[in-house]
Amino acid sequence: MSKRNVHKSMMSGTKHCAINTDYTGPLEKHHINGRKVRNAEGDWNIVYLSPDMHRMVHEGMIIIEGWFNTTSGRELIWHKKDEESITGQSSETYLIKRASTIRQK
Repeated sequence: MSKRNVHKSMMSGTKHCAINTDYTGPLEKHHINGRKVRNAEGDWNIVYLSPDMHRMVHEGMIIIEGWFNTTSGRELIWHKKDEESITGQSSETYLIKRASTIRQK
């Protein structure tokens, strides 16, 4: 399946979130290591998340370590903010810097 068709499938509302597998609905595309890395659109750097999980990742409440091959197959490794890293890799997060919506006069 082409990347475009995979993206359409994930947005269709019939797939599960990679973290909250109980959620079935439209998913949002997240770049695990940001968009400025080499091959940023590669499968190793893309995960599809529910809107709530995506927000929590960008707020730093959930840390995505990446995709890893396990005895159960390819799995997304992640942890909550205060939990220890499973892989020992850096848990650097990519937080969205949002400007204040209140304008100063």
